[in-house]
Order: sequence, then C-alpha cells, then structure tokens
Amino acid sequence: MRRKHEDSNGFEHWGGYMEMKKQKLQEQFVKDAALYQDEKDELFKGISVFVNGYSDPPADEIRNLMIQHGGIYHHYYRSGKTTYVIASNLPDSKIKQTQGIKFVKPSWIVDCIREKKILDYRDYLLYTNQSKTQPSIKGLFSPQKVDSTKVAKTASDERFLSEFYNNSRLHHISTMGSIFKQYVNDLRLDKDHRYPGINELKTYISSTGNLELEEPLEAISSKVIMHIDMDCFFVSVGIRNRPELKGVPIAVTHAKGNRPQPNGNVKKEIEAYQNRGYHFDKDKINEMDSMAEVASCSYEARAAGVKNGMFLGQALKLCPSLKPIPYDFDSYKEVSFDLYNTVARYTLDIEAVSCDEMYVDCTELLRTTNISPLQFAQILRDEVKRKTKCPCSVGLGANRLQARIATKKAKPDGQFHLQDDPERFFENIPVSDLPGVGYSTSYKLKSFGIRSCGDLQKLSLEKLQSEFGNKLGMTLFKNCRGIDEKELIFNQVRKSVSADVNYGIRFKNDSERDAFLKQLSEEVAQRVQAIKMKGKCITLKLMVRSKDAPEETAKYMGHGVCDNVTKSSSLSSAISDAPSINREVLKIISKLNIDAKELRGIGIQLTRLEGALENKNSVLMKFLETNKQETGDKVVPSKKKEISTSSLNKNSFQRNSVIDLSLSQVDQSFLKAMPKDIQEEIMMSLKNTKKVKNDFFKKRSSPIKRIETKEDESTKESASENSNVVEDTFNNYISLGGLKNLLEEWVSSEEVPLAKDLTLIINYLKELITKRYLQELLVILKYFHRFVRSYKKSDQWKNAFLSTLNSVQEKMVEVFKGTLAIEEEYAHF
Repeated sequence: MRRKHEDSNGFEHWGGYMEMKKQKLQEQFVKDAALYQDEKDELFKGISVFVNGYSDPPADEIRNLMIQHGGIYHHYYRSGKTTYVIASNLPDSKIKQTQGIKFVKPSWIVDCIREKKILDYRDYLLYTNQSKTQPSIKGLFSPQKVDSTKVAKTASDERFLSEFYNNSRLHHISTMGSIFKQYVNDLRLDKDHRYPGINELKTYISSTGNLELEEPLEAISSKVIMHIDMDCFFVSVGIRNRPELKGVPIAVTHAKGNRPQPNGNVKKEIEAYQNRGYHFDKDKINEMDSMAEVASCSYEARAAGVKNGMFLGQALKLCPSLKPIPYDFDSYKEVSFDLYNTVARYTLDIEAVSCDEMYVDCTELLRTTNISPLQFAQILRDEVKRKTKCPCSVGLGANRLQARIATKKAKPDGQFHLQDDPERFFENIPVSDLPGVGYSTSYKLKSFGIRSCGDLQKLSLEKLQSEFGNKLGMTLFKNCRGIDEKELIFNQVRKSVSADVNYGIRFKNDSERDAFLKQLSEEVAQRVQAIKMKGKCITLKLMVRSKDAPEETAKYMGHGVCDNVTKSSSLSSAISDAPSINREVLKIISKLNIDAKELRGIGIQLTRLEGALENKNSVLMKFLETNKQETGDKVVPSKKKEISTSSLNKNSFQRNSVIDLSLSQVDQSFLKAMPKDIQEEIMMSLKNTKKVKNDFFKKRSSPIKRIETKEDESTKESASENSNVVEDTFNNYISLGGLKNLLEEWVSSEEVPLAKDLTLIINYLKELITKRYLQELLVILKYFHRFVRSYKKSDQWKNAFLSTLNSVQEKMVEVFKGTLAIEEEYAHF
C-alpha cells in the first residue's frame, strides 16, 4: 500500500535543514570575500566551483583563491548554478550518474591565475583510467572521440605492456638501480676521470688545522665504510621545489581512486592472506577505499602511523591531512646522477645499491687527506644537499653492516660513526634489521623469544647452526655482533635479466596468453641485447590465483592471493633473440597445464649470462671466439698495434710494480698510446730501475724493441711445439686493447681460474718472449696483476698470477739466458 503524501516519516525537516546549511555556508563565503574587497581582482567573476574529493591544491586553498580572484565557491554541488566541478579522480559509477557536468582538474585554477586570464577549460577536463566506460570525460563535451586517450586495461591489449612499464614504479626503481651500477663501472674504466674533491679536502684541512682529528686514522679503524642513504627519497624530490609542502604529511603514490570489483571481496582476500601465515596490516579498508600503495611517505606522515607499502585509503584514515603527490621519475634520475657524481669527485670505491643508496670505502681517501670520517661525512652531506636540494643520512663503520646500522641511527638528515664496541652497540638492534633476516627467519627467531641482537648473542653457534643450517647460522652468529666479512663490490656484473608483470593479467584463453608471452619475450630480448649478453638458462615465473581467493582482487586489476609456480629450462646454447626466448617459454607453459584465466602474474628471466657472441666453455675461449667473429681472418701486423685507452681507477691498483726496462729502451710512440696512468707508472718505475739478473740487458748493445730477427729452425720448432694453441686462438688478437678486455673478463667472471685458461695465457706470454715483444709483455703482466688486485680475488687467483710470473721468468732464461728483475712488491699482493 502506497504511503499517503501527507504521512509523516520523521524526515520532513531534513531537506529544509540542508538548504539552510547551504545558505549559511554561502553567506559565510560572501562575508569572507568582503574582507578582500580592496585586494581581489575579478578574474573568476561569474564562475562558481565545487570541489569533489581530493584535489591539489586542496579544497580550502581553492576556496581562498576564488575569494581573492572574484569567483564563487560552493560547499555543495548546486545543479544549474555550479559552473565547474573540480576533481582529481572519481569512481566510474559517479561519472555515469553525472552526465553533462563539467569536471575540471584543479590545475585549471592555478594556471588561470598564473596566466592572468581564463583558459579553455576543455584542455583541463578530467581523465580517468578506471574502465572503458570512462576513457575521458572530455569526450562528453567534444564532438569527436580521440582514440589516443584510450588506455590499455589488461594484458590482452597489445598496448598494455608499454603502458605498464611506463607507469610501474618498481620497474623504474629496478631499472635505475641497474643504470647506476653500470654507471659506476663505466666511471672506474674512464682513464680521464679526476678527483677534484681530494684537493679540496686537503685545502680545507690545511686551512683549519684539522682540530677534529684527535688520533691517527690507523688507530681509529683499519677500514672505514660509509653508507649513504637519501632521506624519504621520493618525497624529498617531489617537494624540493614546493617549499609550502615542507613539514606537511606527504605520501608518494599513483593516488587513483578505487572501484568495487564485481566478484571481489576485500575481507575474503585478507582472510586468504592470513590463512597463509601472512601478517596483513592493510586492514580497516573497504571496497571504496583507494588501493593505491604508498611508495614513500614523509616523517610527518610516519609519525601519524602511515607506512611505506600501505594502501592510500588506509593511510588517509590514519592521517586525514595526508597529502598525496605523484611520481616524478625524470627528477628521481636527475637527483640520483647528482648524488653519484658528487661522491665520484672524491673516490670511485663505490658499491651502487640503488638510485638513492650506496656504500663507499673511504679508507684510502681519509688517509690521503688526513680528514676525520665525520668531517668528510658532513662535507659530503652538505654538498649533496646543496646540489640536489634533498637531505641524506650517512653511517660509518668498519664494515658494510656496521655502516648500514649506523645510518638508521643517523636518520633523518644526520650522520653517525659506529666506532666503539660494536658488539655492545648491536645488543639493542632488532634482529629484523639484520641483512637476510626476512619474515620467516624473524618469525622463527621470535618463537625462541629472540627479538634483539642481544638476545641472539646469547645463543651458541652450535644452536644457531642446528636450527638454521650451517651457513645462515654462522651469518646470524657474526652479524648480531656487528661482524660482516663481505667485501664491497665495486665492479658489478649482471647475473640475470628479467621482465615481470603482476598487474592487469587477465586472459580469456590461451591465445591471449601466448600473444602476451610473445610481447614479454620481446621485452626481455631488448633488455638482454642492450647489455650485449645472452642467457643459457630461462625461467618462467607464474602467479596463479589461489583456490581460496576471490575471483576478482580488492585492488583493481591487482594479482591478489596467488600460488607461485616457477619452472626453469637449461639450454644447450645461449640465446638473446625474441623468437628463441618465446619458443622456450611456450614449451615450458605448455607442460604446466595451467588455465590461462587463472593467471595473475607472468615473468621471464634469463640467467647464466655470457657475452653475446660467446659459445665456448672456457671464459677465455668464449672471449676469443667473440673476437674471431668480429675480426674474421684478419691478422694484426706486428709493427703497429692498437692500444686500448681505457683503464681502471688509478687508486685501485698498487703503484710502482713494473718489469725492469730502461727509459731509453722504451718505444715512445708505443708508450704514448697507452693509458695515461699506466704511462705514469712505467715512467716512475723506470726512473728507479733495477738491474736485470746476470746483467743480461747490460750486455746488449741496442735497446730492446720489437726485434725482427731471423729465428733458426730449432727456435721455430720449439715455439711451434709450445704455442699451437696460441697460434690458433691469439693470432688475431695481439692488440693490447683486446688482451686487456680478455683478462678483465676472465678475472672478473671466474671464482677460480681454470687450468686450461691459465695455460692459454702462459703460452701466449711465452710466445711474446720468443718474438721479443717485451713491451707488450710488461703491459699485459701489469694488467693481469691489476685485475687480480682490483677485483680482490681469492688466493687461487693470486697463485695463478705468481705461477704465470714464474713461467715467464723461466722462458726469459730459456730465450735470453737471464730473468727480468721484478720489484719485490710486484710479486706479492
């Protein structure tokens, strides 16, 4: 039965109340506007706006701007009276309900004020990426629909992959990490690199008298490692040119509104995670809360309980005044280069960690300049802040672990040197702060009542190894006492190349899945070819929707609760081309028999990398084969050889360790072609030359150059017997540039030298002696010694060099009846 119109329902006065409230707010606005009567202009005269949801500038600021510039601000939308609705994002359902309303971005107001004129609002109409039903609000008012504004929604769209990587913060972060690791490698190989910061430090110390350095550095520590970490990097970069945001709780996020999923269930998804033992702290959220993740938040936001990785909807409930700002990847890269270039002015003993974090071995720098660790840290931090407008924190210690823990104490925008009694200092450090202690290890330690390193120190090594295995048990035993024997890695070599996508993976059938795998294979191929590598092992990584997970995820197009499936395949030969990669992953996925509709994430990884043209088992043979393909059958003439002009950082190699030759015996054109730092080393050594044993070189009447002598038949026969391998493999690679690269590739990539590789090198050096190429012999030995030292190789490598040196001396006796006089320290490490 229909209720009569005059029946009471208790809400008759509600409409009247709201109208009175709106009227009162409007009267207050007019009253406030009257206060600016003499100051305001009439830029927005006749224009009224209503702010719907989050905006930048915020609603209060827009209200003030409208007052100052003659506009009208509506606290509620008033049909027929509100000119524009200001919004940054809106759910799809609201768009459908408000056809014909002009939704304009907040930047329209700001730009109008800056240009001092009313700009065309159609250039500021709101766009949203939430569904195909609302590719552009501008389309509601424009006569033509522009296809370029459409955005790929799922992985079945051919444009999806490029858009995903353009917007994926994890992709940008990992890519920048690789960029700066390679950047440090390139700087270390740049022979022209200079260290102007060293002289500046010396000048500073001489002018101040270095009153802060109370004792010699040797007494402070045998080694000083610095850990540099930018503070709230994304936030700092995002607000460096916006001083009004300093001191405000900030969150860096995509900040897109969420929409309820047809078959999604937030509570069910959280329960599924919890059933798997995950500590899920993203609670107190519902279907309408933003599921955009907070990538970085300011210290003010953290004080309110906001954490990195938290959903924006949850963060806003904890901190209603939280201000989201977007990513700015170009600026992140710019600041990162400024950071690395600043440190590189002082030293290149850098281990790059990421775009905003690194380790630096300061030991030699501090000893050279006689500056204290904290003095240098302060100077460096000031310079970084001056150049980047962003703060950083610095920790110092005797190893990388101590330095990293010291940084935690130094934050924010500070410095700390962990120097006295590290074991005692570590007592109060949470075990979760130790490297390698993830969720499962931390959970297991807590089950033993262990929460701090002090608790862990009470357990014996035997107990730890019985519970966690020999390796992890030993690591925990040492780390909880501040002991870390892992050396810094200055020259980092890529061990894998991969591409992963865990957003938007929704396939209807196997055809869509295979089409996406083809695209992803092409992405991996581009990445591995960019670094001129190939892989001999391919891995397909899949995320499959868990049986207890809802059909659709709480986060729009997210992966949700999944089972991880990984399958690898070893290849007979290395590959890098897209068709080969795609063929292998299709083979793997066809054997797994997984419904394409259940896939939520896909990744392809290449491992066991080697040079792009390498196809032999030995590292040296791989390198030589590469050169064969590049040079063909061309034989390098013996008179003039191409000299590589690249070298390692001059500070990374022991000086004054060269083979004995007099200055007059050196071919000056040959010397000038070598890297400048090696020229200097040879010249310095030659000035203090020693005599060759048995006075062999004294007896020679002419300088030792490339002696073109006719060898008798016995000499030829002997050389042929000893150097068949050399003639087959090295004949085309006599240039020093090629040999330098060969040696570095060999030393840097092998844990221990293979016997056959060592034999190749020794036979080749013997051939140089036979052919009287003593200058080349000198440089090659120097490079070999340098690389073994620079890469801090094991005793096997040191012994390999000494064995090579011994073989060279034996050959010298055989050919010249005497040995080369080698400086004593050149024969040691």
